[in-house]
Amino acid sequence: MRHQREGRWRSLYHYRFLILFLTLVAAVLVPPWFEGLELLGKAWGLMFSLVMISALYSLTGAERVTGLLILLLVPSFLMTWAAQLTEAHWADYADNGTSILYLSLVAYLLARFVATAPQVTSNVIYAAMCLYLVIAFIWGAIYSTLYLFNPASFAFSSPALQAMAAAPGTTASVFNYASFVTLTTLGYGDVLPLTRVAQSWVAIEATAGQLYIAIVIARLVGLHGSH
Repeated sequence: MRHQREGRWRSLYHYRFLILFLTLVAAVLVPPWFEGLELLGKAWGLMFSLVMISALYSLTGAERVTGLLILLLVPSFLMTWAAQLTEAHWADYADNGTSILYLSLVAYLLARFVATAPQVTSNVIYAAMCLYLVIAFIWGAIYSTLYLFNPASFAFSSPALQAMAAAPGTTASVFNYASFVTLTTLGYGDVLPLTRVAQSWVAIEATAGQLYIAIVIARLVGLHGSH
């Protein structure tokens, strides 16, 4: 029985990056279905909590790395729910700050996994896909922080979108959307950076999106060709 459990655990662990990828996609797709309901903020908190836990599970390896992930996961997890339970600005700042730190470490570990992989496997491909989505979530938290600090940092194409950005329950969704649009350089123009600081962060993300395709995809293609 014990060997069967260990076998199932190893089998599940083999798909760890696929699990992380699915939770990242769910964090984008699920919360908007609760728009207009008081549960919207809770839905986002739940999905982002699943992302954080999945990231810890996916990147579990060396004891030192695991300890550092847990060290950053705990305050990030607590601040995510503190921001849902109170409307105080300090909670929003703490939520964004701890999320940026945790996701930045996750992004670094994913990038290291992809860069040091000896050959292209399904896990390497899923890890690369996860890295792309994690980068978008990091910048979404950065944009949200800039907007909290200075609401004039961004302009919106409609009063409804501006109201969503100002509402605590939908701020993350608006700026995550803006981040994905920027990372992919679609540029719909419905969320515009106005201040020099916001424009600088937008420019860096757009550049990162292009460099990601040029460098990471080239790395995977070259690695696959060498084998």
